[in-house]
Amino acid sequence: MVASSTFDASHGKKMLAEPLDVIPAHAWSPDRSDAWWWAYIPLAMLAFVLIVHAVSVDFYTAYVLPEGYGFLELTQFVLAATAAVLCFATLRFQVVKGTRLLWIAVLFFALAAFYIAGEEHSWGQHFFNWNTPAYWSEINRQQETNLHNTSAWFNQRPKLLFDNAMFIGGLVIPFIQLWTGPFRRPLLALLTPALAIAPAAVIALTFKGVDDLGKDVIGTHLFTRPAEVVETFQYLYMLYYVIALRRRLRALDAAGVTSVPL
Repeated sequence: MVASSTFDASHGKKMLAEPLDVIPAHAWSPDRSDAWWWAYIPLAMLAFVLIVHAVSVDFYTAYVLPEGYGFLELTQFVLAATAAVLCFATLRFQVVKGTRLLWIAVLFFALAAFYIAGEEHSWGQHFFNWNTPAYWSEINRQQETNLHNTSAWFNQRPKLLFDNAMFIGGLVIPFIQLWTGPFRRPLLALLTPALAIAPAAVIALTFKGVDDLGKDVIGTHLFTRPAEVVETFQYLYMLYYVIALRRRLRALDAAGVTSVPL
């Protein structure tokens, strides 16, 4: 069975072949009724960051940026932790249990989100304020109980992978599929992000450009620590992807679909 698509002019939506055709259009991709979360929340967060930074950089630095309980840091933890919980809960769906590659993918997403949430708050150190052991302080550049400040393999490399996956898998491929239709492989089509959740990715990539431009091109900061804004919107996009995927999987589960072929 393939996930080829044709345009149904009477309903204004893409129609998928079995086994994905049981997924309603609103479950396959967020629609206008969902705009409050996939469009308005990212725009509101963007407006908040820009306005506060423009009005008072000191306030921004004191309350938006701080480690642990700053607006951005705490939001990053909440977003990643929520994504992890949703992914672990999704593992119980029959269609996930019955599709080994899908189960592995969802488990990977769950572990990745759990790792991000843990690292963002140094596995509880920012909540409980314990002291970092002396031997760990020597290898951690911020003297925290996390991994991402010890090696590029736990920080820059995963971030580069995330950036590329979000740009290619979250923007380029879904945009091309406006003309070509979904992948002809059901599992690949199922895992492809909906283009509707792109606003969060676009904002993250824009601030990534601002960060790179300031550091590598003109040599001066255009925005105070834009990398923190990048991470916040990346994790927001990650959560939105999980929500959209979970909707599709719930629809398959409700329809009695027990496996999805590659």
